[in-house]
Amino acid sequence: MATVGAFVVGIASYRAISGTCLSPLEFAVNDADAVEQYLRTCWPNDGELRVVRISEGDATAAAMEAGLEAVAEGGPYELCWLFLSGHGWVDDATAGFLVQPAEEIGGLPMLAAETLDRLIRRIDAKRTILILDCCFAEGLVRRMSYFAALGESEARLYVASSRESQRTWEDRGVKHGVFTAHLLDLLNTGSAAQFSERKAQLDVDAELFPALCAQVPLYVFQQKGGARQEPVKGGVSSSSVALPVASLARRVRNRSVLETVAIRLRQAATGLAVGGLALLALSYALLYYVEPGAGGTLMVRHGTRWLEPLLRVLPLERVDTGISVADLSSNGAAAAPLQSGYTTGFWTHEGADRARGWFDAVLAGLDPAAAARYGALVGRQPPALVASPFPLDVERAAWMALSDGRPESLDPILSHVPGGDRRSRQVERIPANKLDFEILDLTEANMVSYAGALAYAAALDPVRTFPAFLGFAKATQEWLIHNTDAQRGRGARDRVRNAVVDVLGAISKARVDRGLSALDTPDRDLLQALSDAGYAEVIGQGLSRVVGDAQSRLTAAAAALQRFHGSPEDPTQGPAFETIIAGLDDSAQSRELVERVIAAFADAGAVPNSYYTRFLIAAGDARALPTNVVDELVLTARERLGKAESDFEDSEYARILAHAMSQIPLAQRETALALIERVANLVTPMSTSTAEMYAALGRQRLDPEGLLAKVRERAAKAKPYTPADRNVAVGRTPGMTIVVGPGPWIVALAVFGSNRQLGAGEVAILRAHASNPALRDMIMRALVHQEKEGPVDTIVGSWQRRLSALATDARSRDTEQAIMVGYLAARPWPEFTRLVEQLRKERGDSQEPELRIALGAIVVDALVARSRVSPRGAQLFAG
Repeated sequence: MATVGAFVVGIASYRAISGTCLSPLEFAVNDADAVEQYLRTCWPNDGELRVVRISEGDATAAAMEAGLEAVAEGGPYELCWLFLSGHGWVDDATAGFLVQPAEEIGGLPMLAAETLDRLIRRIDAKRTILILDCCFAEGLVRRMSYFAALGESEARLYVASSRESQRTWEDRGVKHGVFTAHLLDLLNTGSAAQFSERKAQLDVDAELFPALCAQVPLYVFQQKGGARQEPVKGGVSSSSVALPVASLARRVRNRSVLETVAIRLRQAATGLAVGGLALLALSYALLYYVEPGAGGTLMVRHGTRWLEPLLRVLPLERVDTGISVADLSSNGAAAAPLQSGYTTGFWTHEGADRARGWFDAVLAGLDPAAAARYGALVGRQPPALVASPFPLDVERAAWMALSDGRPESLDPILSHVPGGDRRSRQVERIPANKLDFEILDLTEANMVSYAGALAYAAALDPVRTFPAFLGFAKATQEWLIHNTDAQRGRGARDRVRNAVVDVLGAISKARVDRGLSALDTPDRDLLQALSDAGYAEVIGQGLSRVVGDAQSRLTAAAAALQRFHGSPEDPTQGPAFETIIAGLDDSAQSRELVERVIAAFADAGAVPNSYYTRFLIAAGDARALPTNVVDELVLTARERLGKAESDFEDSEYARILAHAMSQIPLAQRETALALIERVANLVTPMSTSTAEMYAALGRQRLDPEGLLAKVRERAAKAKPYTPADRNVAVGRTPGMTIVVGPGPWIVALAVFGSNRQLGAGEVAILRAHASNPALRDMIMRALVHQEKEGPVDTIVGSWQRRLSALATDARSRDTEQAIMVGYLAARPWPEFTRLVEQLRKERGDSQEPELRIALGAIVVDALVARSRVSPRGAQLFAG
């Protein structure tokens, strides 16, 4: 094992700084070469020094991380020396050391300070010294927590070339960075003006750093026109740290009497070491401990926390639980053992339900709500609701009821949903002046939680849920009358209304799933009568969500048209506009409705605008555009192709034509496609509008040859998703959303993958982004479509093996789990119920808690997915 470990990198010529304010460096590689020479001079013997040097051209973020990992694997060390010379970057959001790009992409690739912090933390060294020679160097180390505490080390120190607001200078006279030149001069000679004599070694705190602080600012001030550069040192140490001076380093190692005696003692200790290794092997096999992992989940590892330095040469991960660190208890005493890695036990011990004992040990340190949720997923009975539960507790209870699947468990849950006194089937006009503050004082979050509870209940038993929905829908209408966005926040009323009307869609879909009518005739008539009696904003729009009952949706849309006058941005017309869109289909009645809406927009003088564009897009997706409207769109496209100049309206017409392509006669599609390509060629290739149009064509399987290749090429530019990314979600938009980037192209590729088989490379792109919550639903539809059909009788066993193979990778396990959810949710009801029972049985038979959690989540999420109804026009990419 090497005494000294070193990581050295210098980057002068960057491939990714063209077009920025950064200029190439001249001497960063010289700096790295000289530092490496110093190290090899001071520690010349075989096995004494381990240097990992990253060449300038190969210094990508991945190579840097691999190099630091290699240093870590070579430990433990007496001293670890880390030297980085190049460009630094610091702004309000990020800080890092700039590296070479892995491929030709936009932006500045960097090794983030947080990543450097995490990688250094893996290196086992008594003393660690980080030397950072780059602009704004202090800003990088200030964002690193490694140097704030000693841990098990004796010293953790850094020396940065400049303060956070200062540049770091190079000098052609010495052919080095000014900071590194002075550092090397001190380490190679052991002399400085403030030293009384030449030193054989330099104390970092007392000699080396003070000399740098004295000389570097003076040199920069004199040679760089009065500029300022002030080195910064920080960190913690329990004793002084000294570095050898190169000129005095010994080149031939002499032996002494003391060393000879030490060799004999080592031989005597070998026998003891063999016994110790046997004990370590038993500890590795039989013991476990739990601590937070780098991915933000709790990890079950081999051995114990205090044996980790001895066992780290072996694979330590037993299980990535998938349980988020964010679910830890707010009670510090309960969470501390999990946070610090001191929750430990025997791997072979079992809990009360035959699951491995680590699961109960973890539950003890979780937030009670999270503990109940994970307990329900593994098959345990959830706790009963208290007498007056919070709305979020009611929602959680309804969700947990899905895991067990007993409809009768819903009765006490639904009794806590507001509106219990409004479940009467008598039709009365809404009491506009009634002030029920138990309802009116509920917040937006409260209302959405109750709606969520009803949606979960509908997935389990839609018939039992309907009366509770009826009462809550009436209460919601009263809440909307007496609450404004000024009181509750922008968009609060829309979010509450949409959450509640979606429940009726879930009820109807779950009923149809079970072989029932979407709504019983008396229930449908009751809801229609209530809508006419003043409950149209909730119940009327809710009727537009009913699946399998086109007439109810069209009736609701026709009634809403009476309240729509061409201004969707008007809060009084917005719900009616949404109801109309939700009722569109390819019927003659729907096309007539579209003509009347277009006339309303025209009468209001609101053509064109973004809402009008959205409406035509939604009508195109529903194949609801009248023939004359389609002909007019094609004629407009031909006229616009004849213009010399293009404008924004060309883009809007191209988008509408892309969504309506299946309604355009075959002979006229060439004109529409020409306008689409013209618009696509006039904007940046990564534009969202182009991705949307291509996706719409792919969804209809009307994409020209080569279009999928374009989508794949642009989607491939997206870096694999990590939770730290801040990707722009492709969500609900009233018109044009200006987004430039690869995110929408990932969605476009997913749309193509939802109706055709993709290549292995395309599937790999989608899988790399499957955990991105903004893109997840669309990606999963595509990945489910790529699944190969297998025998139904063996599919649960196959899933169990796939999930078991990913015990140490919760993120990949979550992706596989989501694919299984999509596959299961699409099965016919008899086959679905049979597979759900098999999943519950396999869950009860398994000993592995992480597998039980996954199987339970598949059951719950598939039930929810079967009853979820997405309103038409909610996403431009979904159609």
